Amino acid sequence: MTVCLAAALIGVCLLGVMAFLGWRTVPSTAAPLARSAAIVLLAGSSEERSPTAASLYRAGYAPRIILTNDGVRKGWSREHQRNLYAIERTEIELVKLGVPRQAIVRLPFGKSGTVYDALAVKDYAAGERPAGIILVTSDYHARRALWVFQRVLRGLPLSISIVPARSHRPLLASIPLESIKLVYYLVRFGLVTDPAGGLL
Repeated sequence: MTVCLAAALIGVCLLGVMAFLGWRTVPSTAAPLARSAAIVLLAGSSEERSPTAASLYRAGYAPRIILTNDGVRKGWSREHQRNLYAIERTEIELVKLGVPRQAIVRLPFGKSGTVYDALAVKDYAAGERPAGIILVTSDYHARRALWVFQRVLRGLPLSISIVPARSHRPLLASIPLESIKLVYYLVRFGLVTDPAGGLL
């Protein structure tokens, strides 16, 4: 029992050290917020992210909002008589917040995860060639999201800004899980030239 407890404590300490080093390693420098070609609203927690994206749109920072797609269903809709996907509900929320439907672009679903969101945006950028994008995600996710997008989109002639949306959850409650995810991303994608090469 004592040995197991000691091993668990050592594991927690090592994870904490790795997470701290991860946060120190991952750059947090984004381009200054300026008018861009598109706002990229990352999938997940749309109730806290959508208002921020809509506010940026209404303020004139970009003429369109791009929605990444995590493939998740979000419950039954009486109006549509089916379970709507999260991306559909996000679009509905944005329209209610004053964003015209024609200004919303829905990306196709590939796989769920920040790196797959970035790869989907990369495919979009290859065709549309935007000069800059503004990422919108939850505050606890912002650092990892920026690092992933900078890594996946490097080489493309576009600037990346980020506007964190304030999370409804206490920030301290989200940090442990986000730290684990950050370490995982650094280990899996941080040591390869192209993140897409580590996705097989």
